Amino acid sequence: MSRALLFFRGRDPVALLVGFFAILVAAAFLAYPLINGLVLAFLRSGDSLSLGNLTLANFERFFISTSYKRALFNSILTSGGATLLAAALGVPLAFAVARVEIAWRPLVLALSVIPLIAPPFIGAYAWVMILGNNGILTQLMVNYLGIRPPPIYGPWGVSIALALSYLPYLFLVVQGAIATGDPMVEEAARMTGASNARILRTITLPLAAPAIAAGMLIVFVKALGDFGVPSILGGEMQVLPTLIYYQIHGFFNLNAGAAIAIVNVMLTVAGLGLLAFVNRKNVSTLTGSSRGAVRTNTLAARVVANGFIWIVLFLALLPQLMVALYSFSLRWGDTLFPSSYGFDNYRDVWVEAFTTMGNSVILSGATTLICIIFGAVMAYATVRGRVAAKWAVDLTIMLPFVLPGLVVGVAYLAAFNDRPLLLTGTATILVLAYFTRRVAFVFRSASAAVVQIDPKIEEASSVCGASWLHTMRRIVIPLLAPGLLAAAILVFATLIGEISATVLLYSANWKPISIAIYERVLGNELARASALGTICNVATLVLIVAASRLAGRSMSEMFK
Repeated sequence: MSRALLFFRGRDPVALLVGFFAILVAAAFLAYPLINGLVLAFLRSGDSLSLGNLTLANFERFFISTSYKRALFNSILTSGGATLLAAALGVPLAFAVARVEIAWRPLVLALSVIPLIAPPFIGAYAWVMILGNNGILTQLMVNYLGIRPPPIYGPWGVSIALALSYLPYLFLVVQGAIATGDPMVEEAARMTGASNARILRTITLPLAAPAIAAGMLIVFVKALGDFGVPSILGGEMQVLPTLIYYQIHGFFNLNAGAAIAIVNVMLTVAGLGLLAFVNRKNVSTLTGSSRGAVRTNTLAARVVANGFIWIVLFLALLPQLMVALYSFSLRWGDTLFPSSYGFDNYRDVWVEAFTTMGNSVILSGATTLICIIFGAVMAYATVRGRVAAKWAVDLTIMLPFVLPGLVVGVAYLAAFNDRPLLLTGTATILVLAYFTRRVAFVFRSASAAVVQIDPKIEEASSVCGASWLHTMRRIVIPLLAPGLLAAAILVFATLIGEISATVLLYSANWKPISIAIYERVLGNELARASALGTICNVATLVLIVAASRLAGRSMSEMFK
């Protein structure tokens, strides 16, 4: 009997059909757009695919075009600057929370997540209100110190906004590593007479180095692919994501956009390589202790730690506070704060908010439903089934998650811009692009849940005569439901303010609230943009809180 017949023998036809459909979806809407985008980068605009037409002309611009070279340099500069600033703030913050007795630790961890919940571009225009020509901090510095800070527009403003937006990723990773470190190693060093500074330098930080490197990589990759912040605070400065947008919206040159996207991806891969280099030495502490790290309780340490923690949290939350304040302002001239307040901005944008928020809810809801079905099926197939090349399935699902949103947008625009599958301008292309970027959330959550289900439960169901579909419906899915529901809400919430892929794929009929906010900012209607932004932030925050309650986890654990 052939190996193919042995594979199909005894298997439920419904299970085989579902598995085949899932693989077909992965190939058509995950693998194909990315491969097509890769091929397109090696063709000139208008050329058909053939070996003779393959060229490096689109990449040559990085060596001959000043704008390309500057965009590449600016991307590295702002992403690198944001990463270093996030590390400079995040590592001490993580150490203070993990190793010092502080008041309201759960509140600190919950507040630290808020910058991740709010889309970064919403906070970006708040920095104009803070450090713009007539910003609050600018006025204070001019009036009381006689010093005018440098303009917020440009590399340093972009770096600051990106660092404070993505700082929580680094903080949460490092704080978890430092808090769970085995105290016996440090106690042994202390017994030999080592000072606290020497222990920190030779033991604590080296053991936390892999977590610090991982957190820095997350910040770098996120900052590298961010479109909203540089487009608002960049001024005349271009970075790779804004250059992609310019090439596609200005010239509709998908080939050039794909080539820029590949360079963006290469920088991401370089970051991954650097992380592997840092982690080349496997550092671990295997002891019998189950205690967490010892926390310092001296007055001086508590005062310094609490002061530093609340200063950093204030800076990270300041943009969102400014957005909320500005949303209620009716007049704000040269005064430090608004001279009058009211709900007029909300009344002015109510119709637009209802329409665009409705679009966002429909698009996010449809995406979430697809992610739940596909992610659960693929997770079950890879954990329980004998799937060939599981690494390929895992890579296909996880790769778009680490890619910048604009790269996925370019891939989808290039893949579905012509017949036989013309999707540009429709809601479908947005849903599929969102699905590509968020299915990893559900896939990982479902995989972890399936591993925890004893296969004997399903075997007992089969022995009793139940079909695979009946077993899934009555046993497996109910057991997976809590984890799937929490992941689904997380997917839904993070899509409400998505802009990176959206800015290339949306149409007038399907304009989400993120684009409505962005258009108001570009039109210098900051008060109305703030009203829309506050609505978006509050809706997202409520959903994340609901997800954490359903999952029985804290808000900070939802993003680890």
